[in-house]
Amino acid sequence: MQNGAISPVQLPGDAADKLAPIGLQAVTYDGQTYGVPYAVETLVLYANNALTDVPEPGSIEELVEAAKAGGAEVVLSLPVGEQGDAYHMQPLYTSGGGYLFGTDAEGNQDPTDLGVGKEGSIAAGEKIGALGADGVLRTSITGDNAISLFTDGKAAYLISGPWALGDINTAGIDFTMSAVPGFEGMEPAKPFAGVNAFYVASNGQNTGFAQTFVGEVASNAEIAEQMFQSNNLPPVNLELQEKLSGEFPDMVKIAEFAELAEPMPSIPQMAAIWGPLGQAQANIVGGADPASTMQAAGEEIARQIG
Repeated sequence: MQNGAISPVQLPGDAADKLAPIGLQAVTYDGQTYGVPYAVETLVLYANNALTDVPEPGSIEELVEAAKAGGAEVVLSLPVGEQGDAYHMQPLYTSGGGYLFGTDAEGNQDPTDLGVGKEGSIAAGEKIGALGADGVLRTSITGDNAISLFTDGKAAYLISGPWALGDINTAGIDFTMSAVPGFEGMEPAKPFAGVNAFYVASNGQNTGFAQTFVGEVASNAEIAEQMFQSNNLPPVNLELQEKLSGEFPDMVKIAEFAELAEPMPSIPQMAAIWGPLGQAQANIVGGADPASTMQAAGEEIARQIG
């Protein structure tokens, strides 16, 4: 968008009635629409109903209490790892008060307003550190074993996305899915919403055809359904959501939970966030001081952004 590689697209006048708001929000920049969304992914909470009497906890504190009461070996399977996982930690980071970038007057991401290292991120770090000290968050849980800890019946709860559904269903786990809860008395948990979309290259050879095609994608539920059949992802087409709700209720639920999420920042400066913030969160889970660790991460990110 910013370097002119992608052309704005003209959506049908009824697009707002046919596509979920989170999808349209993710492809809108500076008042212009730059793509046609067709699917969305976000993190949700999976509960093993055999290991907890609280399948939809209203807070992280309630989740921890319920899992401990049920005697689960692992309270919450959430990937942290030795180097951190800022993507999976985002719901807890935002609930604790942290943010990545502020927004300007038009609502666009503002890279000059960096939230890492500021007061909210430190407050989030303190909550994350307390969960680490309590053994709820563990650096031994990674992207490689987080889902299997749940499907093996060791974890009462799992924070993951739609990609976990296949393994969970194969394992025959009796589960409940809900939105990721936040900390009691703090901000709502806001995981990332990753939106898949079609874009039109500004220097493409057939831009007229491409514009016509994306217009069809926006207005035609049949096209979205054909794409779903080849790759099961939660759809943003509202008509398709209704049609799939009987056979694929979990996919539709995830699409609905995505409305509570925040679109992944699409600005180039986002690349500087992942490593330093993830490492800071992992270090805090391991016992590092939240204030100095978050401040150091913020300084490193600011240095990379320049």
